[in-house]
Amino acid sequence: MKSIFILYLAFMCSTATMAQNDSRHQHFTEKIVSFSKPVQLVYSFVDNDGNGAVEFTNSRKQVLRFRLKNHKITILHGTIAYQLFYYQDGYLRRIETFDSNGNRAGERESHNEAAIEFVMEKPAVYEKKKKLIDDAEGNINMRDDKNEKIIRAKFFDEKNLPIGLLESTYISSKEYWDYCMRMYWP
Repeated sequence: MKSIFILYLAFMCSTATMAQNDSRHQHFTEKIVSFSKPVQLVYSFVDNDGNGAVEFTNSRKQVLRFRLKNHKITILHGTIAYQLFYYQDGYLRRIETFDSNGNRAGERESHNEAAIEFVMEKPAVYEKKKKLIDDAEGNINMRDDKNEKIIRAKFFDEKNLPIGLLESTYISSKEYWDYCMRMYWP
């Protein structure tokens, strides 16, 4: 009986810590106006020094993520601090990147893309390939299938204007799966 009580107390303390982390990091979401409120914590791994990653979601199937260092927003490549993922009908539709002030920010190390929009042109074909990738938990080397024209990616700059050479290109099913699983940080 005593051990059950101790387990219960440990569970309550961990739940209280999770709620505290939820509210402690929630204020960082306020800078991103296009991320609708209210929000719910999806993932938080922040150590006692304030270093780690946090993800929030909302009812519009958006996921906002960012990293912290010493309890402050971490600036990644260029000026990017936030990534906002838009999901619709089970598919990732768009990713936008923002600076620490909430302004759209491009990835200067490449072509200054601040948004990527995905167009699923062959959903049935992708679903078959997705099943293979899911079954391998992403640990699979697949033949590059860009030429099958399954998923098209459109790239936009900070002003949401199409980027010249990258305006529209095809990406592989595995690359798209990685984006969906939020495997990529700028």
